[in-house]
Amino acid sequence: MTDTSNDQPPAESAEPGEVRPTGRPNARLGQTVADMARSLVVVLVVVGAILLVTWRPQPDAVRTIDPTSELIAARATAGFAVLYPADLGSDWRPTSARWDLPESASPEPAWHVGFVTPGEAYVQLGQSVTTNPEYLVDQTGRGQPQPGNDGPWQRYESGGSGTDVTRSLVQVVNGVTIVVSGTLQWAELLLFADSLSPTATPEVAEPNIDGDSDGQS
Repeated sequence: MTDTSNDQPPAESAEPGEVRPTGRPNARLGQTVADMARSLVVVLVVVGAILLVTWRPQPDAVRTIDPTSELIAARATAGFAVLYPADLGSDWRPTSARWDLPESASPEPAWHVGFVTPGEAYVQLGQSVTTNPEYLVDQTGRGQPQPGNDGPWQRYESGGSGTDVTRSLVQVVNGVTIVVSGTLQWAELLLFADSLSPTATPEVAEPNIDGDSDGQS
C-alpha cells in the first residue's frame, strides 16, 4: 500500500490574468530599498557639508527705542538741566533711556541715555546730583583719571585695548555729575559731549520694538 499522508494537495492553477504570491522573497525589491537608503544618506551628507561651509552667524539687530517719554519725565522732575545730544542724525540710534534710582547713585535718581553710533560703537550719557562715589565708578566702568583735560572735561579710561577700552569724559557742574562714556575714540567722544544741550529733543522716527525704553545699557 502506498503512504500518501505527507502528500501536498495539488496547486490550483491560476486563472488567466490572475496574480498570485509565490511565497518567495523578492531579492530585487530589497536591493532597490537599500540603494534608495544609501542614496538618501549621501544626499544628506552633501547638503550638510554645503550648509556647514556656507552658514554664517547673523549679528543681532540693534534694537532702537524712542527716549522721548523718559526725557520728558526727567526734565519734569530732575531739578537740574537734563541734557540730550543735538543734531546727531538718524544714524545715531538710541538704544536705552532711563530716569530711575540706580543703586550706584542712591539715594538720588539718575538720567541715562545710550546710543549705537554710525560706526557701531557705543556711547552713553549719565547725569545725577548724587554724591555717592560708586556712581562715578559705575559710569566710567571703573576707569582711572588720565593725563590731560578736554576743556572742562576730565578724561577717564578703563579696560584693555582696542575696542575693549571704555573712555569717559567727566565734569561736575553746580553739583551735577555728568559722565559721557563709550567705546569711541577721544575726539569722537568729545564731539558727542559738545553736542549735549538742555533743550535738545530726540529725532526718532519709530522704534523697532514695542513698549521698551531700555535696550543696550
